[in-house]
Amino acid sequence: MKKIIFVFAFIGLLTSGFAQQKVCVAFYNQENLFDTINDPNKNDEEFLPEGKYKWNTERYNSKINNMARVISSLNPDFLGMCEVESINSLKDLIHNNQLWNGNYQSVFFEGPDERGIDNAFIYKKALVKEAKGKAFTINPEGLGGDNTRAILFANITLINNEHIYFLVNHFPSRREGEKESEPKRLYVAGVVKHICDSLLKKESKANIIVMGDFNDYPNNESIKGVIGATGDIKSLKSNDFYNPMYSLMEQGKGSYKHKGEWNFLDQIMLSNNLVNCKTKVCYQANSTEVFEKEWMLETEEKYRGNPLRTFGGMKFLNGFSDHLPVMLFLDIK
Repeated sequence: MKKIIFVFAFIGLLTSGFAQQKVCVAFYNQENLFDTINDPNKNDEEFLPEGKYKWNTERYNSKINNMARVISSLNPDFLGMCEVESINSLKDLIHNNQLWNGNYQSVFFEGPDERGIDNAFIYKKALVKEAKGKAFTINPEGLGGDNTRAILFANITLINNEHIYFLVNHFPSRREGEKESEPKRLYVAGVVKHICDSLLKKESKANIIVMGDFNDYPNNESIKGVIGATGDIKSLKSNDFYNPMYSLMEQGKGSYKHKGEWNFLDQIMLSNNLVNCKTKVCYQANSTEVFEKEWMLETEEKYRGNPLRTFGGMKFLNGFSDHLPVMLFLDIK
């Protein structure tokens, strides 16, 4: 009898909780979350015990603990990530004792990136009725023959039966130079736009969240031109996206610091329906922020206030990531 009473009480909590529930959506670049196992199909030699960074079990475990500390403090309900090498490193992260209360499930696919770093997505299973995933690989011909990270697509059915479609991205880097590499990011942005337009054609009120490290800023062409993400909610057209990073950028904030200046490589963009509340899932206005704690930042005078990363050159700093997480809140009815 006690078991029956408990079950009905638990169902009642779930039902009452969805009268209005605030949930956190976030993105966090993990900065080289490599395991210590050699994969002959990946260029992972630098992150092995005998490799350039002496990536042994002790350093790996410290990295897992550090990233779990950030995620535990952030406490996201839905989290997109990039720079995750393998399902093993992802499992070690979400099974860390700092995260067990979140009871996270994951969506992950091995992709064609030469270094072997991929996108990942985790979610609290208490909110989710069903999760489906797919990897959209990028045609190398559109990138001059190069391989890049696949777009991770997660189709989430909430327990109130609403759908949220997440696209987790890590666009090609600027290593070759911003202008020289821009065509690659424009090409991948075009794939993102095609996926979103296809979803909206089938489901005009689709709740779509595009997130990732775009290696471009909110005002770059790949974001504002190709994806059609704007900082002005009032000007949104049916297939446009709202990018709340615009207002934060104007305030001088950022998720990544380059040459002493903050800006947003990491962004979360929302379909028109989410900001105009066309369904039971709504963006909570002005809820977007950069997540940072003092212990996540450099204390050395020269770099004070920068994200405390894992390595500074070849020196093991035992930090977190060179990026800060970005986050926002949704109201689910």
